[in-house]
Amino acid sequence: MASPLETADAAPAPPEPPAGYPYFFGGVASWFSAFGMHAVLFSWLVVGVLELPGYWVGITQSASMIPSILLVMLGGVIADRRDRRALLMGLHLAASVAGAALAGSVAAGWLSLPLLIGYALTIGTIQAFVLPARDSLLSEVARGQTMVRAVAGMNLAQWGFQALGAAAGATARWIGTVPALCVPPVLLLAGVAAFAGLRPAPPEPAAAAERLRPRDLLVGLRIVMRSPSLRPVFGLTFAVGVLFGGPFMVIFPLLIRDFYGGGVYELGLISTAFPIGTIVGGVAVVLRGRIHRKGRAQLLALAAGSLCLGVLSLGLPFWAALLGVGAWGMCGSVFMNASRTVFQEQAPAEQRARVLSTYSLGFMGAGGLLGAPLSGLAAHLLGPLLTIAASALLMLVAVAVAGLTTRIAQID
Repeated sequence: MASPLETADAAPAPPEPPAGYPYFFGGVASWFSAFGMHAVLFSWLVVGVLELPGYWVGITQSASMIPSILLVMLGGVIADRRDRRALLMGLHLAASVAGAALAGSVAAGWLSLPLLIGYALTIGTIQAFVLPARDSLLSEVARGQTMVRAVAGMNLAQWGFQALGAAAGATARWIGTVPALCVPPVLLLAGVAAFAGLRPAPPEPAAAAERLRPRDLLVGLRIVMRSPSLRPVFGLTFAVGVLFGGPFMVIFPLLIRDFYGGGVYELGLISTAFPIGTIVGGVAVVLRGRIHRKGRAQLLALAAGSLCLGVLSLGLPFWAALLGVGAWGMCGSVFMNASRTVFQEQAPAEQRARVLSTYSLGFMGAGGLLGAPLSGLAAHLLGPLLTIAASALLMLVAVAVAGLTTRIAQID
């Protein structure tokens, strides 16, 4: 018999759920198009404008992840107790103000490492509250369609518009860095308008009545650790954050600068290739409507992704590297759709945001605290190509351990 902790369908639906999946899709698209631009421009400010050593890429990326890691569980608690629509509108507005401040500071000639770290800490704090609010809202706006299709649609918005944002970031080569930095704040304001199209999304009555206690921060983690289905998925998610997230955030900028001798244009192209791969994989999932054997699909996707990443360590021509990163993105799409669907389906309604914040913690905590700085240090000592090879090999080991020691392959 399924545990109450693992069965979201047992919870009663709210009498008047928020409508308007297209508005939700637009809000997600606005955030990730801005995120895609900033990912390219922020990395280029570090390695191309300030010309800092490679390990500073990992440190500055970690600065944006640390507050997200420390506060995402609190973000889950808040999202379970507040109107998630109003919360997301306010957070998009705050991120827009922060982006405009960065653009103004660079235009004024104040660019410095402390400034970038301060901006990264600010955005990371905002992100900690955006993620659980947005993820928990998905279950409500997606009523009437299969959860795997709704998740795939959100992932398409995430990676598709992140790819467009990364491509737009590459235009800094022609229009200049400051004009490019002025675009993300406008995109984030468009997200405010998109979420305004939704009905209010009040919390579950029982969750809204709870008092905020320190132990509430660990509710989601306890639910995940007690679930035989969610626990191994969380473990693989953590491994992905360390071994795949680090290379994606840190190694690619160094690979472009130190191996391919490229600039912001080439960085934009390779940063776009991965999202394009996830789009192809996501479209296939949307058309199919479901993923059979979600646990086994995660294992196979990560094993194939490891092979794609390992091939990149051979020092391929740039065009071949773009194809390899695109194939890596297709594998990543299958894993993200399958793992996120398992969490959405098995999270109890009253603690949904807290359970989903734990899922985000697996990616961000591993990638920000461990993956990014370790990748930066490894690249400094070994070079980017050997670092990529080591990451791919270690992920194959993690997949083998999960497949042999857990029941993840039986998750449907």
